[in-house]
Amino acid sequence: MKGINIIILLLFVVSAFAQPKTDLESGFNTPPNQAKARTWWHWISGNISKKGITADLEAMQEVGIQEAQLFNVQLEFPKGSVKYLSEEWLNLFHFAAKEAKRLNIELAFHNSAGWSSSGGPWVEPEYAMQTVVYSEVKVKGNRIFKDQLPQPTTQLDYYQDIAVLAFPQPKANTKIDDLDYKNLSGRIRNHLLPDVKKIAIEAVINKAAIIDLSAKMTKEGFLEWTAPQGDWIILRLGHTPIGKTNHPAPDSGRGLECDKMSKKAVEEYWKGGIQPIIDELGDLIGTTVNNCLIDSYEVGSQNWTAGFEHQFQKLRGYNLTSYLPTLAGYYVDSGEITERFQWDFRRTIGDLVAENYYGHFAELCHQNKLNFSVEPYWGPFDNMQVGAKGDIVMCEFWSGGYPFFDSSKFVSSIAHLNGSSIVGAESFTG
Repeated sequence: MKGINIIILLLFVVSAFAQPKTDLESGFNTPPNQAKARTWWHWISGNISKKGITADLEAMQEVGIQEAQLFNVQLEFPKGSVKYLSEEWLNLFHFAAKEAKRLNIELAFHNSAGWSSSGGPWVEPEYAMQTVVYSEVKVKGNRIFKDQLPQPTTQLDYYQDIAVLAFPQPKANTKIDDLDYKNLSGRIRNHLLPDVKKIAIEAVINKAAIIDLSAKMTKEGFLEWTAPQGDWIILRLGHTPIGKTNHPAPDSGRGLECDKMSKKAVEEYWKGGIQPIIDELGDLIGTTVNNCLIDSYEVGSQNWTAGFEHQFQKLRGYNLTSYLPTLAGYYVDSGEITERFQWDFRRTIGDLVAENYYGHFAELCHQNKLNFSVEPYWGPFDNMQVGAKGDIVMCEFWSGGYPFFDSSKFVSSIAHLNGSSIVGAESFTG
């Protein structure tokens, strides 16, 4: 059998070389438009002109580039006069789209100034990325507490209360390690293993002993409450913007990053930052300009949004109120139960970012005849879950031998699961 296999293989090889030019070879030499190279096209520091637009696009067309993906960035160059989203800028974008149509080139555009992520000066603090903040008051029991609770740290003059809780002060002062990882208040680590160390009972708050005082506090922060016997902590929790802005964006396009867990915030962002482009370009949208992009996620984390407690109940099946002290570093019921809640907390954040930011952005694109391209990584979410929202899922690899850019592998897996034969690649970044 081995000898027969060799003969068949040789006959196949000879036969293959004897064939005339194949469709594959012809397609490689003269590829169809959908197989041609595409490129990022940076409008740098407001230095934009019609002459430059035409020169760039004609050069792309000459070398066979099929699509230019437009970014507006601020880099170390002298600043030009064109302001992002101004009437002049919109007119230049319209001109670029008409030139692209003339040259049979497609255009895509990044959804905001900079390359990360979705922000602008039209985003109000209410619709910006939010984080949990808190203040504590220690009180003695068997007496009436009647005072104004300190308002937690507030940014951009915007703050909303979440809850006011009271609980017996733990006898041991053991706080949760790496809290900013575990509650996504600072650093991001997607694959966080549970902490299995034993926590002394003296450091743990009994969930049944936590009292919800939220209804007793006035809008001005005044609380009147008769504390039971013992030493108590009153914890006031709320949320405020993290203050993160899009980057590296020109001044005219830089502003607060929108709330990634809120459909309403994404819609407000779209209204101020995407809709003006659609209105200006008219029927060029969905034809010549057919793709909108969200680049890799590089804007840190947020861990709250208005109504988060209701979304948590819906997705995880239980009320989070009694577990909120964990966001201030306290253990509730046990170390294991605290770890389990924090996993649920992070999982809910990831679910909401995937659905309400990436998923809703894709819906808005489709409503306006645009495809949605996405680089689904580096954020507080499941990469596969986010990548599934994209029409074109994208990866990146860098020049210089950077070993940590593994996105090509898992992004190709996402595309395969999506049934897509195309993977975008941000190539030779440096």
